[in-house]
Amino acid sequence: MARPNFRFFSAGGGTSGQGASLRRVLDVSLGLAASLALGCLILITCVDVVGRYIFDRPLSGAFELTEMILAALVFLALPLTTERREHIEVDILGALLPARTNRWLVAFAGLFSAALLATLAWRLGAHALGAAQDGAVTNALSIPYAPFGFLASFSCLVSAVIALLRGVVPPDHCDGKEP
Repeated sequence: MARPNFRFFSAGGGTSGQGASLRRVLDVSLGLAASLALGCLILITCVDVVGRYIFDRPLSGAFELTEMILAALVFLALPLTTERREHIEVDILGALLPARTNRWLVAFAGLFSAALLATLAWRLGAHALGAAQDGAVTNALSIPYAPFGFLASFSCLVSAVIALLRGVVPPDHCDGKEP
């Protein structure tokens, strides 16, 4: 029986050029956003260090800005990391088990990861909703917490969908070797 090809895990947009692969969409959207977040972190750190040590005037709220942008950066990168299979994996028995067993283990790991990520998305969404209703903000700069919680929830949900797809249709290269 032929396996369906979702084209979600291809590195490029396919040979026909029709549509875009999931990797391309994630790179353009979340990859760009993560790059901008990293650039903001660099800028904030440079301005704070120069202001602190040269002008004796640190950037007000730099610590809060760094915390919030770093959280956003981590969650922006989560779906990218999930799609590329760049999470930390411990493969103790992979070389000793047959390819069919490895496919089952990869499928189980994908489904288990999807369940955990979906649960995390649900809890983060509920927490963000509570923060929005309460009007929770940071201490120094009064930055609302809710948008960052919703971003984290959305990123976990996207990662859960990617992990679910890997569980339903595990990649052909389940023997520990990358394509």
